[in-house]
Amino acid sequence: HEGGEVVVVSIWEGEASFHPNDLVIKERTMKGIIAYRHVYPAVMALMQRGYFRAEDMVTQRIPLADIVEEGFEALLSDKAQVKIIVTP
Repeated sequence: HEGGEVVVVSIWEGEASFHPNDLVIKERTMKGIIAYRHVYPAVMALMQRGYFRAEDMVTQRIPLADIVEEGFEALLSDKAQVKIIVTP
């Protein structure tokens, strides 16, 4: 598929390499944003079309009682954590 846009919505702890020709040859643009609000509708549309499953992004499920240690602290210290679901 020619054209399109790559949007980076995450914070990276290290460098990431890519080949600029991948953007040029396929006539794509790339941008980064700090918040989800502008891309949320597009992400929802991609999930509906089966590009990726939201469930695959959930790395942990925890009870509300454990939110500080297993939630906030885990997100800050464990870079493998993506999304943590908190249940009451």
